[in-house]
Amino acid sequence: MSNDYKEVIVIDLEATCWETDAETALNTSEIIEVGVCILDVNSGEIRKQRGIIVNPIASKVSPFCTELTGITQEMVDCGVSFEQALKILREEYRVDQKVLAAWGNYDQNMLMKECERHCLKPPFGPTYMNISALATMKLKTRRLSLSRACELYELKFEGRLHRGVDDAVMAAKVLWEIIK
Repeated sequence: MSNDYKEVIVIDLEATCWETDAETALNTSEIIEVGVCILDVNSGEIRKQRGIIVNPIASKVSPFCTELTGITQEMVDCGVSFEQALKILREEYRVDQKVLAAWGNYDQNMLMKECERHCLKPPFGPTYMNISALATMKLKTRRLSLSRACELYELKFEGRLHRGVDDAVMAAKVLWEIIK
């Protein structure tokens, strides 16, 4: 098994969330979407864009979460298990053999928590890349939101902010701007 550094797997996770701290304290945040795409680091081409909807086992999608992400309880009721989502990442994206990237550290930390909760091996490959940290260094600025980085790189945000697949694609576009 050789490591492949010609492609970066960019992910973005969405999780159950609530409007108030009190509601958050009473619930368990779980992944409800794994947005994923492949960035070819030689050409900038973005391939295999996908939003994997995940059915949480301990929480429900709140109205606040639906308003933020567009993901409904009905959508996650038809989603795959977290274990199946990891299988897709491993088999279809070969994430364990490639560089994994995301906007910030939240996604890596959330994946670790979910893997621990489900007693599963994390899907990380040889390297995890924090695109937000790279953009901050490159632009010589303070921590940036994904939408602000898109503005600074003059990229029109396509899709819906806080939708995993759209955020993953836009993070990959920002990464390409940094690389090229």
